[in-house]
Amino acid sequence: MLNPITYTEQVVGDFLRYQLSTYAFADAGLYQQMRALLNLEQTRNTPLMKGPFISLSRTFQQGASLEQLVKD
Repeated sequence: MLNPITYTEQVVGDFLRYQLSTYAFADAGLYQQMRALLNLEQTRNTPLMKGPFISLSRTFQQGASLEQLVKD
């Protein structure tokens, strides 16, 4: 069974690693600042880890079929 807390931490951790590898700064001091701000322990205290989130969005309205769009 999927543990939502563990899964959330895994997703957020992957996202933070992505941010660090994609936006590497040439300035070592600035890069260290970013690493300090984008670590999982720091992130636990931000809205990024709040949840669980439930979406009550309605489904999209059905549009015309592809055949009808081509005909139009």
